[in-house]
Amino acid sequence: MPFNDIAGNGRVRTILKLALSRGRVPHALVFGGPRGVGKRKTARVLAQALNCAVRSDDACGECPSCRAVVQVDEKAKRIGAHPDVIEYEIPEDKTTVSIDQMRELKSLAYLKPMVGRKRVFLVDDADSMSDEAANSLLKVLEEPPLFTHIILISDNPALLLPTIKSRCRSLPFLPVSDEDVEKVLRGRGVEPEKARLTALVVRGNLERALDLDWDAIEAERRDAWMIFRALTTGEDAAALLRRFAFGRRKDVREEMERALELMTAFGRDTALLAEGGDARLLLNPDYENEIRTCAGPVSPAAALRIVGLLHDAAASIDRNVHLGLLAAGLTARWRQAAVSM
Repeated sequence: MPFNDIAGNGRVRTILKLALSRGRVPHALVFGGPRGVGKRKTARVLAQALNCAVRSDDACGECPSCRAVVQVDEKAKRIGAHPDVIEYEIPEDKTTVSIDQMRELKSLAYLKPMVGRKRVFLVDDADSMSDEAANSLLKVLEEPPLFTHIILISDNPALLLPTIKSRCRSLPFLPVSDEDVEKVLRGRGVEPEKARLTALVVRGNLERALDLDWDAIEAERRDAWMIFRALTTGEDAAALLRRFAFGRRKDVREEMERALELMTAFGRDTALLAEGGDARLLLNPDYENEIRTCAGPVSPAAALRIVGLLHDAAASIDRNVHLGLLAAGLTARWRQAAVSM
């Protein structure tokens, strides 16, 4: 797969292609950014390009070397059959990338490639490494063989040891734009309206967009709308608190993040209709009648204030604020905004 076939993060792709064309790809890289934005896929394409038999500035995706990198190994139940491209991930019975895996990487890094030009190591969830496992990599990161490249993939690169990061070139990945998510989905035959709404739900996580089914998306939208309506009309002031304030599961934070995004879209639609705007511009056209009913007593200024509150709440989630405090604060400020409606 060539770099141009990857959606989003054009800046990262441009940097890597330029480095390939100049023969100056760093020997130690950190691909850091949110989950589902194409970090591992980009790492695999780079591994293909470093060993491609046809091109030197990209992967052709068709030569035996390129195909081997992404070939499914049925026996090992993993992707990758190229002897010089080795991927590490958290073992099924572990919670971290293990010290034994990193010791193996270090020993293999000094062996010359078997069939390709380069040995390439991909370490997924690199931020899960213990200090001991990370420290075992320091020597090879500091003095890597000319034929070896190590790519550390992390959803939270801030958790990597400073000694690791200082020896690597970091390339930050951003969420995939809604437009790119829509384009990929429509290319797979998804109806335009469903593609647009899916992009709104996944918040730049393309992998999740490809895995979601429409029923799951509709359920999330409905849940977000019921909370938005309950808070706006005052019929259930505790709706947000009940839904998110006491959740302890790891994924509750992500669920609240998505809910706030969807509620923001309903807020924008409410503001649009409150101002007498064109209904063809609605982000949720299938909710038009319900939004009109809800927007009836809402002034445009109040609707915009609510949108602002939701934006602030989403930013607070990014700063790792306690969900209970966030939900309580947003509920209280929503009530204050409602007084002036």
